[in-house]
Amino acid sequence: MKKLINLIAGIIAGILPLVVAGIFSVFIYNELQNVFGIIIGVLLALSAIWIGIQIFKKVQQNGIVDFMAVVTASPDLDNLEPTANSNTKKRTAKELAELNHKNENIFKEGTLKIFGDWHGAPYQNSLKILSIDYNEEKKQMEILFSENTKILIDEPDLILESPSVLKVLSAKRIKLEFQHKKKGTTAPASYFKNYTVVNNRVDTATNMDWIKHKIDAAIGQDALIIFN
Repeated sequence: MKKLINLIAGIIAGILPLVVAGIFSVFIYNELQNVFGIIIGVLLALSAIWIGIQIFKKVQQNGIVDFMAVVTASPDLDNLEPTANSNTKKRTAKELAELNHKNENIFKEGTLKIFGDWHGAPYQNSLKILSIDYNEEKKQMEILFSENTKILIDEPDLILESPSVLKVLSAKRIKLEFQHKKKGTTAPASYFKNYTVVNNRVDTATNMDWIKHKIDAAIGQDALIIFN
């Protein structure tokens, strides 16, 4: 059912740029009823088709709910300082690790999203947090999850924790390590995804070999969000 909804929503969202381009093309041709007006209209239509295809792919990959959340979200409002009575708490990496060692961290498990890139299907593949450690000398936080999954976060800055979400707003680099069946065999093998912030962009790398996977990471996204 969810796939059908995303398919229909993706088609509708993908068609919208073409509709807008068509309206502008009519206005332009009314003013330029010559070959230049036609060329501009064709260029607008081609651009709208390309944008529509990208929107359709994004909806199929992330789901319409997540796509709309990214479109309408306001990072400044989303990352306001938690109030005293709020269930959301502001942490440092060291504080979060210390709370975990005492089993007092309030967020326990969820689905990983790194710089906007999901680990598995959106809001699926929930993993339980087994341990959190922080190395002050390296400025590196390590989160160990169930299913032989681990995240290394270099220079994590500002962490928000609630019972439903754990969020690291920024980081210099994140490495996701996990296990998956090796291509052509039933034996598990170790794989990774690297996300490194370089010159206001996120450079990515992976050794995944069983699927052609585009790492959909962006600098405007929070470094790490784990949804329960």
